[in-house]
Amino acid sequence: MTEPIAMTIRHMKIEDYPLVYGLWTRCTGFTMRDIDDCEDAIKTFLKRNPDTCFVAEDDDGRIIGAILAGHDGRRLRIYHTAVDPDARGRGIGSMLVGRVVETLRAIGLPKVAVGVPADNDAGNDFWERQGFAVRDDLVYRELPL
Repeated sequence: MTEPIAMTIRHMKIEDYPLVYGLWTRCTGFTMRDIDDCEDAIKTFLKRNPDTCFVAEDDDGRIIGAILAGHDGRRLRIYHTAVDPDARGRGIGSMLVGRVVETLRAIGLPKVAVGVPADNDAGNDFWERQGFAVRDDLVYRELPL
């Protein structure tokens, strides 16, 4: 791991959207969909989940990491986790996940889930290191409306 970086983790605000979206676009293996990830959709998501979405800022106020997570009262799901490619290997992603897990425990929810594209080796390796197990007893399905 590279040397740790000085940073602050805080709740994500809709005003962060342009910088967070820019971060998402700089990350390879990152899947976005217009319907889910446009500013209006993220604004709605943040209103429903104000306590489970975070950004990491460096000392210059630059957003170098972000995690978008929400819950339905039964479990929490992490939708997007991103770290600036130039800041990787410094524990930022792990700290963001840790903050979400702390929040989850405080809420009293029993589990957290994350979906990762099968071909995103770096992402799958990251989640394995975080202790997330692969579920081979489920098939993920969706119905676009």
